[in-house]
Amino acid sequence: MKHLRLALLLILIISLAGIFAGCAGKSAPPPADRQLSLFIEPQAGKEPVLEAMNGAKKTLRVVVYQITDPAFIQAMKGAVGRGVDVRLILELNPYGGSSGNADVGVDLQSAGVKLKWDPRTINYLHEKAIVVDDEYVVLTTGNLTASAYSANREYGLIIHDPAVVQEVVRVFQADWERTRPQVSHPDLAWAPLNARPFLLKLIDGAQESIDMEQQNMQDAEIEDHLIQAIRRGVRVRLISSPHYPIESDNDEPGREKLRQAGGQVRYLQDPYVHAKVFIIDGRQGFVGSENLTTNSLDFNRELGMRFDDSVAVGQMRDQFAADWDTGTIEAYPKGSQAVPASGYVDHKDAKKFLYREVPVQLTVKELYNSGRVIWLMPDADRDNNFKVVIFPSVWGKWPQTPDVYYQGKTIRVTGLIKLYRGWPEVIVNDPSQVQIVP
Repeated sequence: MKHLRLALLLILIISLAGIFAGCAGKSAPPPADRQLSLFIEPQAGKEPVLEAMNGAKKTLRVVVYQITDPAFIQAMKGAVGRGVDVRLILELNPYGGSSGNADVGVDLQSAGVKLKWDPRTINYLHEKAIVVDDEYVVLTTGNLTASAYSANREYGLIIHDPAVVQEVVRVFQADWERTRPQVSHPDLAWAPLNARPFLLKLIDGAQESIDMEQQNMQDAEIEDHLIQAIRRGVRVRLISSPHYPIESDNDEPGREKLRQAGGQVRYLQDPYVHAKVFIIDGRQGFVGSENLTTNSLDFNRELGMRFDDSVAVGQMRDQFAADWDTGTIEAYPKGSQAVPASGYVDHKDAKKFLYREVPVQLTVKELYNSGRVIWLMPDADRDNNFKVVIFPSVWGKWPQTPDVYYQGKTIRVTGLIKLYRGWPEVIVNDPSQVQIVP
């Protein structure tokens, strides 16, 4: 009996340890003694952000450039439903002219979310921050979209520091009331207020190394300061995702300037690098919404944070090292995989033939027609599918819209296989690119 009681006690202790370990592994607010934790996408998924939204009890302040994912939309509606005061500042006209934010904004307003559009004193509202109950901030490089949490390299911070929370709330309120914000926190970079001198000082202070995962490299002054760092012996490394063709990639001249000065550049195709982060001397991190472009630093509303939390910086170092090992020196290396004797490849193998014109076969079982694009897909996994992409300008070349015309049919599509936000795709401009298989 005594041995049985000891065994039961041991089982209870192990169970409790598992529970506590599980709680510690969640991306909820960090322990109060650390005040900051970091999560990395796409590994972490939507949970860190959804837990924050779903945990709000009194207030939820959201400021974001783009929101399209239904899970985040529903989380805000759910917060309203349980009596939370939800306020959203949203960019009305995201780059490219999409009306998606306007539609989402109207929907959220009808559900009780208090909404204001971006202040017109700035170019784009590009900040990405959530304040929960005025107690902690979720600051990310990613928008509230599906691709940010399934196909992109993004970084996010959960911050409990009261001084940081107070300043983020203060700027939110100023933008809400259309007044000029006052900023003073030494670790926060706000565009267009102080982000440029903040980042220049960050770069100039590096003694040993600057590691960056950056979506853009299009600002001459930032590039010049990085080159000055290289010349004083600092190792500078950049990871980014290229745009096809590389000759038309607006970020390539900036990358080439770094290479010519002795910097190192690698390309990461998957996941797509949407991040805007620095690691300075392996001991200091920076995560924010600021792209390294003149527009972002001088004309947008942006927010980033510098920190020296050893655990968070260690996570960033490890991820950078993994991405560096995965990355390629050539922007679009073409594989040597042999095309099967059949002359075509199955859609599941399309990634093995990137940037080659190889016929791809699929049965069209899933369709998407937004009015701005049609996707033909082999199944419902939109985030990880091979896609046949057809834009409205050519729909008239088919007897019916292509989604109706090809629904349920097995097809072979020929065109350049490219990677877009993590998935392989072929853009079709003419029916001659698509063969219906009997």
